[in-house]
Amino acid sequence: MLFGKDSFRKKNSGKYIIGYELGKQHVQISYQKIGEKEPQTLSTLAGQEQYNIPFVLYKQEDKNLWFIGKEALAKQQEQGGILLTNLLEEAKVAEEMEVNLETYETVALLALFVKRSFSYLSLIAPVEKFAGIMFTVDNLDQHTVEILRKMVEYLQLPHINIQFMGKEESFFYYNLHTDSSLWTHPVVLYEMQQNKLTSYQLTLNRQTKPMVTLIEKKEYDEFPQVDEYPKTSEEKNVWDDLFLRFVQEDMEGKIISTVYLIGEGFVGEWYHKSVRFLCAKRRVFLGNNLYSKGACYGFLDKIEPNELSASYVYLGTDKLKANIGMELIRQGAPSYLAILDGGISWYDSKKEWDMILDEDNRLVLKIVPLDGKNIRKTEIVLHGLQLQKVPYCRIHVESYMENSNRMKLKIWDKGFGEFYPSTGQYWEETIEL
Repeated sequence: MLFGKDSFRKKNSGKYIIGYELGKQHVQISYQKIGEKEPQTLSTLAGQEQYNIPFVLYKQEDKNLWFIGKEALAKQQEQGGILLTNLLEEAKVAEEMEVNLETYETVALLALFVKRSFSYLSLIAPVEKFAGIMFTVDNLDQHTVEILRKMVEYLQLPHINIQFMGKEESFFYYNLHTDSSLWTHPVVLYEMQQNKLTSYQLTLNRQTKPMVTLIEKKEYDEFPQVDEYPKTSEEKNVWDDLFLRFVQEDMEGKIISTVYLIGEGFVGEWYHKSVRFLCAKRRVFLGNNLYSKGACYGFLDKIEPNELSASYVYLGTDKLKANIGMELIRQGAPSYLAILDGGISWYDSKKEWDMILDEDNRLVLKIVPLDGKNIRKTEIVLHGLQLQKVPYCRIHVESYMENSNRMKLKIWDKGFGEFYPSTGQYWEETIEL
């Protein structure tokens, strides 16, 4: 449920927005008090930028005691036993898992980790002070959304507005809230996790209104396997030369405003030659809390859009690429009913409405891609509805997206008062965009 700008501020004054990155090896948590300009990131060690919380869960064998993060690692090292890792991916591939001869739902274990991790925030913002949580994950596909929704059910936090976004969209919102001089030209983010390098290039089409933002993802050949990160001079040189070759290829013939280097793989400062090249006519930033901060910004911009956020639309793989509506008559005059808006996440795309049919049994939807090309109309025929026998019929329509390219419509005949009762008919239609 989305709140209006004024009601959200009044209802949640003094509360916090949480940006929660669910990575593969770690999680990060940022928080922002409503009314403050910038989020802060939770550090596991006071006074230091120790943002990564190990994404692990451990159950003590002889007791029903669970531990997470660094404490879980320590307990497993002391006592042995099974350490549960990569819980989100585990929940996507198996419904259940066995721990110490007991069977648990994997989604329930994921929710247990998340709920326990909120205790790290207890001195800053206890759960009762959470107004909203934005979880950000990699590859926010249909199956992942289903898993996250089940996780939210297990969390049992009905008073909190909980949403999801992909890491690429978190990057978009983080970038949107930096100084505009940092993104006069495309921006590139390099993420290094262990020996896996991925880049995200953000570009803007400034000729459209709102301005369309695209992010191109690129994965590179794996770097040589090392223990955590390169430590010897030879290992550092090999990695530096390889990274330098990649960034030179990426930058060739382009003007890039800013480069971000994030991820645990950039620990050890092995990239001296690469950084010298990147810093020539570009701003370069090193850090690892970009996604969780971007999630905070994204939550607030979605709940209470401002002039800045309304001027841009991000079109990622999980976004609806077209506006969908109907041309109809309202109070005797031609009108347009907006059904689903392009640019929003497919899993947030839903609308219900009633309408009266008085001439034929057809609905005509207008599909307008955001690039303005290939506008089309699609017709839905309500077979069996005989309007020649009754002068009016009220129908109830529910629409939602099953994925980023498939729209589902459910339609019920509601009749028209006591004189023209409902026939009980029901229709379903699937539309490929």
